Amino acid sequence: MHSGSAASGERSAGVRASVLCYLHACPICGSAETNHYCRVRSLFRAGEFIVYERCRHCDVVFRNPRLPDVDRLQKYVEKPLDEQQTEFRPLSQAHYHHMMRTVRRLLAGAPRKRLLDFGSGAGGFLFEARDAGFEVMGLEVNRALAEHVRRRYEIPVFCGQIDDPRFADEKFVAIVSSQVFEHLTDPLATLLALKAHLEPPGALLIEVPNLSDIRERLRKGSSMDDSHLFYFNRRSLSTLLRSAGFTVHVVQEGLRPYRWIGGDGRALPSILVDVWERCFSACQIKTGLSVLASLE
Repeated sequence: MHSGSAASGERSAGVRASVLCYLHACPICGSAETNHYCRVRSLFRAGEFIVYERCRHCDVVFRNPRLPDVDRLQKYVEKPLDEQQTEFRPLSQAHYHHMMRTVRRLLAGAPRKRLLDFGSGAGGFLFEARDAGFEVMGLEVNRALAEHVRRRYEIPVFCGQIDDPRFADEKFVAIVSSQVFEHLTDPLATLLALKAHLEPPGALLIEVPNLSDIRERLRKGSSMDDSHLFYFNRRSLSTLLRSAGFTVHVVQEGLRPYRWIGGDGRALPSILVDVWERCFSACQIKTGLSVLASLE
């Protein structure tokens, strides 16, 4: 993959095009065979646009051009704490609760249930994982969020990146990551780094926005967000996981019943949730994308 700076003086998502990084190949598979996917207005800066391309080989959609990696990382690290960002939403907690049930089924009989939340944010997933019986730890690059979770919930959070030498000896039987991979500059390298921290059977749960979301299929570009570098669907995310040496077990993308019920949805039986999700997926009513995998 090669990259370079755009030469024109146009503006894209608030940045002079001369400082944007243009990708000449898909950053996932390296293929140079790409098609224009969409050009959409910036959500945060009036009159400006962002552009996405779609890889003809692996089917991933990626932003091109984009900010240089170091600039993006610094924005995440230094972003101040937003009080609304720290609140647990009942609907999200119900979802995390059911996803932890799915992880536990894959890990039935595992002797050491230590779990990492990669990109732990405000700690909602960690809270549900601890309630499900796991010994939990978060990894978060934003200093304010990491400190918030440590103080409020007394959950250990490592503030840094996955390849930090200080984190090298940490091992887990499960890793979860919710709404993070769409922001990463190199998802494949990150997956390989996460793999090094997994012990057999090594469950990995990744959740991302779904390119097959019914809203996106009805109006292309409707779900695009300036902060997202990638959009995956069932095929592209599964392909990415397999290329990193994982076996895919469960893919969920249909509308879940607790999305309508809210916090009360925690009490729904797992089998009802699974059947409901599959029915909606079969009817092409899809929302988020959750993929559960394990070490090969």
